Amino acid sequence: MPDKQRNTTSDAVSILHRRFVGSDPERKGALQQERVNAEVARLIFDLREQAGLSQKQLADMVGTTQSVISRLEDSDYEGHSLSMLNRIAKALNHNVAVVAQPTSPSTQDVRFAFREVLRGLRKEQGLSLDQLSRKLDFPVEELAELERNCGYRPAPLVLHKLSKFYDIPQKTLAILAGAIKEIPQSFQKQASQFAAKSESFSKLTNDEKKILDEFVRFLRSETLNK
Repeated sequence: MPDKQRNTTSDAVSILHRRFVGSDPERKGALQQERVNAEVARLIFDLREQAGLSQKQLADMVGTTQSVISRLEDSDYEGHSLSMLNRIAKALNHNVAVVAQPTSPSTQDVRFAFREVLRGLRKEQGLSLDQLSRKLDFPVEELAELERNCGYRPAPLVLHKLSKFYDIPQKTLAILAGAIKEIPQSFQKQASQFAAKSESFSKLTNDEKKILDEFVRFLRSETLNK
């Protein structure tokens, strides 16, 4: 995609966000709720896929129907409940933890961008979490947390290994992960734009891959890391 067209697309996303969300608290709240719904749906899907189960098999394990599991894995579904999520987690040998963290919207976007970059780069290389775990020689449980929990703070060692593996400066990853609190304004803007455009990342389509590659090029840029 030519640079001019890429810039036009980025500008369009920003314009639409300002026009339809802007500073309206209700619209910001609705956007955040949609993001939560998408995250819960993705979590259920990922846990089921990692366990190698069909929707019907998982439904049988938690005492519900396949159609219920299908709705729970739909990012547009608004009927997620903590009790059902807890039942699914227990059936798949996981625990549900509820964490409340006071963060600014801009910080949330940066942390969300960190998670989506890690998830996207792994998918781009065609790796499962288990395969990435073996390549990095790092516990799969921690790598899974990085992709599922925006509030999870990675250890310096895992940032170092991810930096080497994906050829992204460690300082840049540390900013994305929240390990460095001072976030440059240009960095925050790029991360927020990437977060807005990556809300629906799933199988990494060609368009999603272009969005990811554009943001990764920014993360690797020399000007950012001087």
